[in-house]
Amino acid sequence: MITNLNIKIKYLTQENYNKFIENIEFHKLTCSCGMSGQLIKHAYYDRHIKMPEGVMTLTILRVKCTCCGKTHAIFPESIVPYSQILLMDHITIINAYNSGSSLEPIMMANEFIDESNISYIIKQYLRYWKERISSFRISLALSISKQCLKLFKQQF
Repeated sequence: MITNLNIKIKYLTQENYNKFIENIEFHKLTCSCGMSGQLIKHAYYDRHIKMPEGVMTLTILRVKCTCCGKTHAIFPESIVPYSQILLMDHITIINAYNSGSSLEPIMMANEFIDESNISYIIKQYLRYWKERISSFRISLALSISKQCLKLFKQQF
């Protein structure tokens, strides 16, 4: 997975994702093997995203490194790997959990987010991120992706 933080998508749609892909300078992307400029377009797959308007199917580009053969999905910052819930919703859920607030308004704002989604996000946060975030005094804001990639070489 490669998250591109240089190009922002204000509102996630297939059309905006396609424009995001068109504006990526593939020769500047680096594979996890360390090689730059070796990624080629390889395939696409469908990813379901739970939005307040409904569950959107987004066709995601995969690239392949010509050196090591690894494949990577190309994500904008707003998509969290292995999750159907957007980054801003992850942050809202975690902030509500940390403050002891009700999670009901989150589910009311996006009827496609349910208790099991919220439970999974909180478990992942407690298992992998809470200690790291507090140790490095990382703010739970939309810039968390950039900070986690920089410090931990891992997408939040």
